[in-house]
Amino acid sequence: EQCNGCGGCRKETPTMCPTYIATGEEIMSTRGRANAIRAALELRGVANSDPLRCAELEAALSNCLSCKACTTECPSNVNLTLLKAELLHARIQRDGLSWRGRLISSVDFLGRLGCRMPRLANLALDSLFVRSILAKTLGLAWQRPLPRYARQRFDHWFKRRQRSPKAPRGRVVLWDDTFVRYHEPEIGIAAVKVLEAAGFEVALPVGRKCCGRPAFSQGNLDAAMRLGQHNLKLLNLDVDAAPILFLEPSCYSMFVEDYRELKLDGTDHVASRCFLFEQFIENLLAEEPEALKFNRKAANVVIHAHCHAKALTNPAFMRRLAGRLPQRNVTLLDTGCCGMAGAFGALQSKYELSLKVAEPLAQKVRGQPFGTVIVASGTSCRHQIEHLAPVRARHMAELLADALA
Repeated sequence: EQCNGCGGCRKETPTMCPTYIATGEEIMSTRGRANAIRAALELRGVANSDPLRCAELEAALSNCLSCKACTTECPSNVNLTLLKAELLHARIQRDGLSWRGRLISSVDFLGRLGCRMPRLANLALDSLFVRSILAKTLGLAWQRPLPRYARQRFDHWFKRRQRSPKAPRGRVVLWDDTFVRYHEPEIGIAAVKVLEAAGFEVALPVGRKCCGRPAFSQGNLDAAMRLGQHNLKLLNLDVDAAPILFLEPSCYSMFVEDYRELKLDGTDHVASRCFLFEQFIENLLAEEPEALKFNRKAANVVIHAHCHAKALTNPAFMRRLAGRLPQRNVTLLDTGCCGMAGAFGALQSKYELSLKVAEPLAQKVRGQPFGTVIVASGTSCRHQIEHLAPVRARHMAELLADALA
């Protein structure tokens, strides 16, 4: 009922609404989705069919990327991400959770398993035979490379590392998300290097569980709430209320927005301590420009901001932060969603639409001069960029760590 039909979601700016921009179809706009949801709930046109599984509602929900752009760009602030999760949750409560939904909800558990036998797991992921089975049984796109498992988990490296003896700036908590912990430990290692160089004592939340973003995206809200309650209770036990830093924007948005939408106790206290890693470092350097020393190395740097970072913050701080590196020419790309959106781009039924949404970003990345550093702090964004362009996208933490004098 929030949607007043003004059609602001039909604007062809890069951010909202990604699938509408890619297809031009009304059902792909936020207004189109709102109308389809309204019609299904009011049983208009679906009197002889199941309203929770009618074709119109399926088109409205399954093609939503949950990018959160509508929460800020829509004049009425329609939160399609939450509406989608609630409607999928209603379907799950009635019909149960599909095997694919269970698998996607359990990526943290799969990470623990994969990192026990990373070579074998990666061989399986690279196997066309295994991919074909996943395509037939779970509907995953065989063309889409799946994230590889790390030979050494980030949290294991963190326990064994040589600790910095001095920490004049106090303690910070680094939230090691599922992908940093099990798939991309080099990003976590880079973040620790930068934070310790700035004089912080870095701690990991011991006993943390997945933030619940994968479960939330599937409408598996019972699981998302259980995970959220555990994490909030864990972080509320910190007696020094240290800042909590996030390397993955979609995890950050769970803590500062979605836990609140789910009405979880203790959200406000924890959310007030949450920062994106880049945001925290930029705030530090804005107050103390000499807190970190960087080398002088000429380079072109282009930044693609994650959708959730754009919905919850002004991403201009990313350009300011990278611009502090001497002799770097920095550009914040005017781009929209990467089209991957977690599991969305991994589905066979959504693979082509995912590529279509990503094409404007892919063209801009491919058009950069040779040697340009591509920065994308979202796991999905890096995954999509590397699938469509001959580059390795980097996290801002890696850029800063490499630039330390």
